Amino acid sequence: MSAADRRPIFHVGVHKTATSWFQNSFYPKLEGYRYLHRRLVRSTLLAKSPLAFDAAVARQDLGLDDGAPAIICEEDLCGVLHNAGLTSNYVAKEIANQLFAIAPEARIVLFIREQTAMATSCYQQYLREGGTSSVHRYLFPEDYLHLGRVRPLKTPRFDFTQFEFDRLVAHYDSLFGRENVFVFAYEDLVADRDLFLSRFCAELALNCPTQMQNKRYNAGYRAGLIPIARVMNLFTVRGVANKVSLVHIPYWYKLRELLLERLNRLPLFGPRAAPEKLLGHQTCDWIRQRFWQSNVALGRRMGIDLAELGYATQPPVTLKERPRRARIFGLMRH
Repeated sequence: MSAADRRPIFHVGVHKTATSWFQNSFYPKLEGYRYLHRRLVRSTLLAKSPLAFDAAVARQDLGLDDGAPAIICEEDLCGVLHNAGLTSNYVAKEIANQLFAIAPEARIVLFIREQTAMATSCYQQYLREGGTSSVHRYLFPEDYLHLGRVRPLKTPRFDFTQFEFDRLVAHYDSLFGRENVFVFAYEDLVADRDLFLSRFCAELALNCPTQMQNKRYNAGYRAGLIPIARVMNLFTVRGVANKVSLVHIPYWYKLRELLLERLNRLPLFGPRAAPEKLLGHQTCDWIRQRFWQSNVALGRRMGIDLAELGYATQPPVTLKERPRRARIFGLMRH
């Protein structure tokens, strides 16, 4: 391994782009690198006040100068899911600055995903973690909560700004240099994993592991299981902050997780919920309208046509209104 290749690799996300598979089945098997466990990464970078940040101490705690070059894979470094109003807009930027202060020589890995599929997967993960809200209430919390137009960070909530991947990539480019920031499309990984990993390892000068698990992590719920999951989640306070619970049954959180995983294997509950089915056509059209310009900039940065992977890259023929609650309910803001 050359000196240039001994630099650490920071795979910083984003959420819902197979990071669990990389953490469990890929990075720990790489030869010549040390995979740093998520607990160490989180305790070093996410559990302390940024006002007390010390780059030298953090570098020592992560052991970046000990032995083989280190690999980090932690999606929370680009924001904690379900609290994007705060984390994707502020914490993600702060963490990027901290990573540069710790290891300016590092190489950065970022994955992106088409935004309607991303929104669908985020909501599915919200249900997996105990959420109870409808998909509209989850995606558009401003229709329901008294957040205040100038204080949107007051309450944990979903925010579409976390899907402006071009801005996150541009910030990492400005810190580490474009040549050290590697951006990949999740869709390429899903379409042909072996072919993708061949390219991935070639670009990062890695020796691809020969044996990797095919296990799928956090598979989306089948369409018929979604209302059942929401009902089950009413009986635990655990998981996410923006939810409702009727009563907390001890140990139910883990038990209902196991039950849902078993039920999710049964074709009885129908196919996996596709974006158009779960979100609705109006919401999907609005999301595509919201991000087409971001996707154009991102495709230009990546040197590929994202339209070929299903991303919106053309202006809408007619502008779509954001989906809203019925006016009579909207007045209640609850």
